[in-house]
Amino acid sequence: MRKARELDVRWVFLALAAALTLAVRFPFSQPITPSPAVKAVYDYIEALPEGSTILIATDYDPQARAEVVPITQALLRHAFSRGIRVIGMTFWPDGAPLGARLFRDIGDEYGKTSGVDYVYLGYKFGGMAQVITNMGESFTSAFPADPEGNRTATMPVFEEVRNLRSVDYLIDIAAGETVTAWVMYGADKYRIPMAAGCTAVVGPDLYVFMNTGQLNGLIAGLRGAADYEVLIGSPDLGVRGMPAQSAAHGMIVLFVIVANVLYFRKRLSLRSRRQAERD
Repeated sequence: MRKARELDVRWVFLALAAALTLAVRFPFSQPITPSPAVKAVYDYIEALPEGSTILIATDYDPQARAEVVPITQALLRHAFSRGIRVIGMTFWPDGAPLGARLFRDIGDEYGKTSGVDYVYLGYKFGGMAQVITNMGESFTSAFPADPEGNRTATMPVFEEVRNLRSVDYLIDIAAGETVTAWVMYGADKYRIPMAAGCTAVVGPDLYVFMNTGQLNGLIAGLRGAADYEVLIGSPDLGVRGMPAQSAAHGMIVLFVIVANVLYFRKRLSLRSRRQAERD
């Protein structure tokens, strides 16, 4: 038992790495039942008529890609398959190239044309309140050109969708605290239904907006992405990542159990020793 307590922590990391490697190399199947929070987003987009418009803010950087990229891909696939136009932008400068590539790749997958069926406006410098308010007045004023230099004023996608008031649904995919600003200055101010996607660590802070009705749905972490992929019938990075995530969680639970067993055995041993000394 003493040797177990003095175990080098590197062995723990090695065991975790081995579990992840085995799960990736030999993935196992597991049932995935979408949560109500994720299904609410799916149901809302599914009910939108063809030709509707949603805005997806990719407020993250490449460090969070493992969780947020599958969410973004699933949402874009759902929207494009339904004939829904998508406007994208970000308040994270490091994430703009990643967001642009995701829009372009999924758009090409469905034969969609930039500027007509979708547009990714890129990064906008400035305070979120000011930029969102500017978009509330005019998209083309807030973003005179896309990252490639194409003038937004000439894009067919903005002929009917002139500002945030014309958007049917707002979704912020966040690796930080941007959802709060989108709720206050976007969804609440312009009366736009809103949902959010986020990394797993951000998720618990956003359920308060679900309780108040300011968010009608939430896609949190890799599990949320897997739920959405199941709903749209297009399993991809989210579903494929679940065995590895489950294996890692299982190993962590095992380590916690073992550590607690060792701790309580040590306490019982010390108590018995002290009792023996008193006797």
